[in-house]
Amino acid sequence: MKKRRSIASSILFWMILVAITPLLIMSFQGYHCARQAVLQLKQDHLESISEAKRRSIMTWLDERTRELRNHTMRADETACSCGAEELLHVNPAYESITLYSNNWDRISYVGAENHNDEKLLPPAFQQALEAGEATVVSQPHLHGNGLIGIHIGVSVPQYNRYAVAVLDLSSTLYPLLAEPLSTDQNIHSFIATSDGKLLSSQTYRSQNVDTKINLPEMYKGVSRLTPYTGLSGESVVGASLRLDPFGWILVSETPTRDAFAWISILRERAAKTGLVSLVIVVLFAGQSARRLTRPLRHMAEVALRISEGHYTTRMKHFSGREHAEVAEAFNRMLDEIDRTQAKLAQAAALSAIGALSASIVHEMRNPLAAIKMNIEVLQHATQDDPIHRELGEIASEQVLRLEVMLEDLLQYGRKLELKKTAVPVTNFMQEIETCIRRGNEQKVAFTFHNAGQIDTLPIDHEQMLRAVSNLVDNAIQASPDESSVALTLKRSSSKELLIEVSDRGSGIPERIAEKLFEPFFTTKKKGTGLGLANVKKIVELHGGCIDFRNTNPGATFTITLPNEGNQT
Repeated sequence: MKKRRSIASSILFWMILVAITPLLIMSFQGYHCARQAVLQLKQDHLESISEAKRRSIMTWLDERTRELRNHTMRADETACSCGAEELLHVNPAYESITLYSNNWDRISYVGAENHNDEKLLPPAFQQALEAGEATVVSQPHLHGNGLIGIHIGVSVPQYNRYAVAVLDLSSTLYPLLAEPLSTDQNIHSFIATSDGKLLSSQTYRSQNVDTKINLPEMYKGVSRLTPYTGLSGESVVGASLRLDPFGWILVSETPTRDAFAWISILRERAAKTGLVSLVIVVLFAGQSARRLTRPLRHMAEVALRISEGHYTTRMKHFSGREHAEVAEAFNRMLDEIDRTQAKLAQAAALSAIGALSASIVHEMRNPLAAIKMNIEVLQHATQDDPIHRELGEIASEQVLRLEVMLEDLLQYGRKLELKKTAVPVTNFMQEIETCIRRGNEQKVAFTFHNAGQIDTLPIDHEQMLRAVSNLVDNAIQASPDESSVALTLKRSSSKELLIEVSDRGSGIPERIAEKLFEPFFTTKKKGTGLGLANVKKIVELHGGCIDFRNTNPGATFTITLPNEGNQT
């Protein structure tokens, strides 16, 4: 047999799922937002560092340009070499300074003899100077010492001169790039050309400048909030700026692991918080599951004890409203079962009594008939003797009483079968009045009211006539002389048929109200205690019910029959 999951485990599972799902969603969303925020802050930081270094580099180039321009304007043919040597001595960034005339004749040359005119003046470089550009920067190239250099040319049209300087980037530009501008020591900056050549970096200075490299998109001036693989092969985040008008790209980057160091701490804290939250949810869910299933377990225990014969066992009340309602409903059900059991036992006993009574009645009828015939003979023989005539009348009355009692017993023990027909109300009332006239010795008036304008009654004629006549007889017997008894037909708001019998007597005492319809219970000296029991049996066989209420004065018995269509 497949093992069933308990309600407690199901509640625990779903409560954990409902609690953990939004927690996980919020955690992932929070982590993603925090990661993007860290990337944005780191990129903004790198952009500010790149901007600061760009200003430093442009200031450095402007200073070199201004120095060359001032030297060109001050220098004459005799003092040119002295001024250039002084400039090289003051600023180690210069490898050489060459001064040309407007027809490209050398006026002076100071510095290392590493470049001839062919190397100093590439065609594109020379054409840019002749075109009148104020400052021209050449493409980087590798010097013999393994360092990277560039050429800067300035044009001074008013003096018809050109100055070309060879700069060694290692002495001045590299320190500018390597200089830390924040507490983060793992931020590296370098310059690359747009055609894929690495211009400078302490980290990558062994890279051959003449070898093109496959620059990432970040090195081409495209900013993204995503990590990428840097030249070192590790994951980095960075920011880039273009250095116009030279076509260079300044890149500042830092390893991803350093950028996300705080995220790692956040992830660890989030994991701990989630674990604590999970423990709290599990404890809370477990406690809630136990609290919800405790009444069910208690109900199962109570049912088990009742099945073992402890019929007085009842559920205890719990604190929750729903739990209390379940316990109250369960206890009411058990009480009703007890009452039903008592009624069933009583019904079984009455059924046995009824069967016994029927057999006794059949056995007693013949002797009783013989006794009645003999009494009548004796009455006839002694009709002239007053004493014996009176004794005969008494005996005859008792025989009649026994006949009535036996008839009631036979009626109560007999199994009834209804034969419903549409009985006209007028005929039904006439028959009841006939019965009343035969037994009405108190001269009690009888009135009939058809309040619902009802024409026919869907009833078993004989059985319902016996029941209503019994109620009317009881009402007449309970009413004082010269009073009245009323029979009323009407319909309720739900179209049920109501037959009311009202008297003007003293009413029904409360002490006998609950026993009024029980068999063999009577307050009359000559009653059998089966009249109202038979009335109730007939009414319930019709699917209805009978009840009573005290009025002032008297009492009213009401037979309620179910609505069977629109019969009128």
